[in-house]
Amino acid sequence: MELQNKEIDEIEVTSRLLNMILEMSLEQQLDLLKQLDATGYGGARRHARTLLKKPWAVFFNPETEEGPAVDFIRDISRCGMFIETSRSFAVGEKVMVKFEVPSTHKIYIILGEVARSREKGLGIKFIRRILGD
Repeated sequence: MELQNKEIDEIEVTSRLLNMILEMSLEQQLDLLKQLDATGYGGARRHARTLLKKPWAVFFNPETEEGPAVDFIRDISRCGMFIETSRSFAVGEKVMVKFEVPSTHKIYIILGEVARSREKGLGIKFIRRILGD
């Protein structure tokens, strides 16, 4: 591959891979998919999720929250989290969440956007960290 001496550009790599796949027959695409599945490829997620054995408590909009209503983070990655909650937010709605990482006792306040709304909770995509290390 000619990328060894070049600085790797994610868009160029993705574009080249996509073009190569589109030029393959369906049979070749299925063979490639089987090879990727055999290597433990986890799907199209950019960052791996950590499923939490003990869910972490999370608070929505901590500056305006009325009362101690607590929801729970079920999984988290570098770019988002899934929160088990009965609250309803619209997809695209901005929310602020506050949580503490139990192992380090670090508190984070993060601005996020609702990416998915399900019966059992919300998928939140991180926009930026407001407070935390």
